[in-house]
Amino acid sequence: MRALRLIDRGVTLLVSVVLVGSFAVMLVLAAGQVLLRQALHTGLPWADLAARHLVIWVGFFGAYLASRRGQHFHVGFLSRLLPAAWRPWIEPACDVFAAAVCVFLAAAGGTFIAVGLDPHAVLFLGIRQTVAALIVPIGFSLMALQLLLRAALRMGGAA
Repeated sequence: MRALRLIDRGVTLLVSVVLVGSFAVMLVLAAGQVLLRQALHTGLPWADLAARHLVIWVGFFGAYLASRRGQHFHVGFLSRLLPAAWRPWIEPACDVFAAAVCVFLAAAGGTFIAVGLDPHAVLFLGIRQTVAALIVPIGFSLMALQLLLRAALRMGGAA
């Protein structure tokens, strides 16, 4: 269980750092655009698109942190319908089910990137469309990992 807690803390620290960095860049871009438009009647042509993509990245990283705290969307009615004695088994099972859904969504996101996007299309500053879209499979994979860690820690009595 100690190894699982260490993995949980390490991934959470990494996600938190990337989340804060992404959010800071997004704010700087938005504020910079406002200032440039007001002061110089111009702006950076790529900044609005970059900020829109960063919103998606921030959303996925925030969803990971919500999963860690148990504040994600989940099937909570099942644990309320069943006897309280079953909760130590039902809640981890629900986490595993939610992780399985996230794995399928991550696979679908990967397929969309591989099949549905032009691998040569560039969004801005040389960043390819496929790189910007990687957050979908990465984000769902991170949530699946977090949900599986929660389930394992709950089964071990650590949560």
